[in-house]
Amino acid sequence: MTCLIIDDNPLARLALRNMTSEIEGLHLAGECESAMQAYNFLKAQPCDLLLLDVEMPGMSGLELLKSLEKHPLIILVTSKTAYAVDGFEMQVVDYLVKPVTMPRLLKAVNLAMERHKDQYPANHFFARVDSLLVRIDFQHILFVHALGDYVVFQTEDKKYPVHLTMKAVEERLPSNHFMRVHRSYIVALDKIVNLEQNSLLIGSHAVPVSEKVKGKLMQRLNIF
Repeated sequence: MTCLIIDDNPLARLALRNMTSEIEGLHLAGECESAMQAYNFLKAQPCDLLLLDVEMPGMSGLELLKSLEKHPLIILVTSKTAYAVDGFEMQVVDYLVKPVTMPRLLKAVNLAMERHKDQYPANHFFARVDSLLVRIDFQHILFVHALGDYVVFQTEDKKYPVHLTMKAVEERLPSNHFMRVHRSYIVALDKIVNLEQNSLLIGSHAVPVSEKVKGKLMQRLNIF
């Protein structure tokens, strides 16, 4: 889930940036120091979640929400409680009072992630590849390969190395379409071309199959 930090206070942005970088599944798309800057940013690059300050010069955070035709999920982050009623009337996910603590932010982000799942059935994710957030559609993945401290998402024409663990990938990919067939490989079941002894073929790629999971794999394949 992508998020945008909007706050005119640089120290507040720094604190949120440091905390969001530690939350798995949350990817920072950018930071804005004013509501107007955020408005222009969102026109060019929509985001799933806004961490939004209320009181800012020029345009307030609440005025920003009213100016958007369709706004993302919102977590209000402010130094005052006076805006709580206004925020919840606009169906914000949560309302955080500064200084924000990590446990409180985690609770709010988890609520946002649950609401995001309900609104948008997952068919893709965003992964940080070098300095970019890259969209990867589930349907384009052939397999995932563990490589040191990275995993490589292999599509038909590209490789995307991402700093993740195989356990994290396995938990987040839809289990009805993907299966871990080896300690170093997760495959898309509908991309398997053939299966022979202890390996399978996906496109032109040979992928090893662990003896421990071979029986379970056979059960999941549509075999006549």
